[in-house]
Amino acid sequence: MTVGLAGRGVTVTFGRGHNAFNAVAGADIDVAEREVVGLVGESGSGKTTLGKVLALLQRPTAGAVSYRGETLEMPRGGARSEVRGQVQMIFQDPYSSLNPKQRALHAVAEVFGVWQGASRTEARGAAMALLREVGISEEQARLFPASLSGGQRQRVSVARALAVEPRILIADEPTSSIDQSAQAQLLVLLGRLQSERGLGILLITHDLRLIRSFADRLYVMRRGELVESGPTAQIFSHPQHPYTSELIEAVPGGMRH
Repeated sequence: MTVGLAGRGVTVTFGRGHNAFNAVAGADIDVAEREVVGLVGESGSGKTTLGKVLALLQRPTAGAVSYRGETLEMPRGGARSEVRGQVQMIFQDPYSSLNPKQRALHAVAEVFGVWQGASRTEARGAAMALLREVGISEEQARLFPASLSGGQRQRVSVARALAVEPRILIADEPTSSIDQSAQAQLLVLLGRLQSERGLGILLITHDLRLIRSFADRLYVMRRGELVESGPTAQIFSHPQHPYTSELIEAVPGGMRH
């Protein structure tokens, strides 16, 4: 598999002097195209911060991010970047990532206009086709975010990310704010998109049951550091770090076999 996205020595320090702390400390992480990679850890472990660095939404204090060997820099002033478009992020709260005054169809069409240079008619047609692909009907596409369910809003967020035509998708706790039925549907959708579009997916979550069934490889994060990585099945059956063992043992019913 082609290593699409890579972070090397990624460090993010917040605060200064005695108040400084490393939200991320020297992280090395890879996401190959056509694979699903999990990033797990407790709340506050630095998972989201690392994801934002990889998506060029957070400037690292040290380290570098690259795509297919080309170093990526955060664009200034929201500048458009062809390489940056290869990596897109889906956020935990779909409502906050959508404009409440913009209908679902317009939210996705806008991306086609900006990134693909499509005319208004072309953008609307492409947006509707993509919304159908992720399970949003024409009736739902005419609604504002407040009138959509949590699962539907997350599907619109997925469509917005896909409109840029990325090769890597970073999904930050995408199922945490939606009900159990919508969670299962969203995972099926992401799995289908990964297979059909050849996407690489970095799935950030604290849900070990979810990650076990979905990810090919796994990184475990604790207090800003990546303490273990490897094939998902291997880590669950033979964890090497005590923290990984603690996470697995804490899941009700146990998860080792």
